[in-house]
Amino acid sequence: MGKTGLGARDRWFLLLLGAIYMFNFIDRTIIAVVGEAIRHDLQLSDLQLGMLGGLAFSLFYAALGIPLARLAERYSRVRIIAAVTVLWSFMTALSGAAGSYLQLLLCRMGVGVGEAGFTPALVSMISDRFDPARRAVVFSLIALGVPLGGAIAAIGGGAIAQHFGWRLALLAVGAPGLLLALLLFLTIPEPVRTDAGDREDTPPFGAVLRRLGRSPAFLHLTFGSGFVGMVGFGTNLFLIPLLVRRYDLPLAQAGMVFALSFSLATMVGQVSGGYLIGGLIRRDMRWSGWAPAIAVGLALPLYLLAIHQSDWRWLVGFLFLATTLLYAFIPAIMTITQSLVEPRMRASAAALHSFGQTVAGLGLGSVVLGYLSDRLAAFLYAGDYAADCLASASARPTPACLAASADGLQLSMQVAASVLVLAVIHYMLAAKDLPGEANAS
Repeated sequence: MGKTGLGARDRWFLLLLGAIYMFNFIDRTIIAVVGEAIRHDLQLSDLQLGMLGGLAFSLFYAALGIPLARLAERYSRVRIIAAVTVLWSFMTALSGAAGSYLQLLLCRMGVGVGEAGFTPALVSMISDRFDPARRAVVFSLIALGVPLGGAIAAIGGGAIAQHFGWRLALLAVGAPGLLLALLLFLTIPEPVRTDAGDREDTPPFGAVLRRLGRSPAFLHLTFGSGFVGMVGFGTNLFLIPLLVRRYDLPLAQAGMVFALSFSLATMVGQVSGGYLIGGLIRRDMRWSGWAPAIAVGLALPLYLLAIHQSDWRWLVGFLFLATTLLYAFIPAIMTITQSLVEPRMRASAAALHSFGQTVAGLGLGSVVLGYLSDRLAAFLYAGDYAADCLASASARPTPACLAASADGLQLSMQVAASVLVLAVIHYMLAAKDLPGEANAS
């Protein structure tokens, strides 16, 4: 496994892990695609939808990510990724058989448990397989599975849900992960750990916490990515409901708009950002903080313009630009944190970074956004919003209910975007500390 070139084995590594990452994100985001259908079928509020698509998943994803990362520092990362891929794929498929909100919530928790072990083990493998200058590019290429998965979930899942129902959509996207897990187990060897010592040399978790707690750069990068995640994950979860409610788009067309304005933009941002930041940090390590700060600062006004549009075509244009900037450096930041710790701490560092990003973004962000949407919709509605608009699963919502729910969701997304200012501040603070910390480790 050479570290200097991309031979056939490395290309297969990128392709297969990218495909697994793609279904990782498909299974994670499919609730956002079919969420409006589930909400109507099971008579849910936006807060309950936020818990289903965010909190239930993220708490178990984040809590289990750290123990699984510790296992990845001692045992085969290939086997860990194969096992968790089987778990999250099975739980996604099982979600289609859920008969109640509680059962669906439990299945989503299971998806979170499965996906928790993937990213830390993957980042650790990349760090051992590729030299530091190439890690950001490699991870950005593998992370193309995220926007591709979002697009496939939005277009394919939306079409299946519209014509055959949300249950079949969940079953369809869960099954392929089982085959990918088998291919990974059979074809990808475990990379040799570089400069890591013996298994027994793995530092205790308390030592990892103390090491990262003394790293202002790591903390600022994690907080910055967490605030970006609040906006990014919130948009991911509630964009299709907004398109259905505000612009009266059918689910399949809303999925196509989602794919263009969010998934394709994320892909463009990650590829361009991954290549760009590699050259920048070779000149000055502080660009690891400056570049995402500039990108997020430019994304904020574009995002606000997008959500405010009365024509969905203008929303697509502005949101494409905003999302491209917002996600340009997120995968690169994950690899940059690897340069702040010793080799046997890499998986734990990745898990802790994911913990901050996932809890703040997918967990807290989705719940706060759902809560604000419900409260604002109830405030804007002339009557009892819960009784009139959420109580009946059989009848189509009235125009007044649709208007209130759309306006409430739109306003809540605009309010939530203000946290991007905090992300810019944390990235700028990280830039100040990165050179000394990266050189010292």
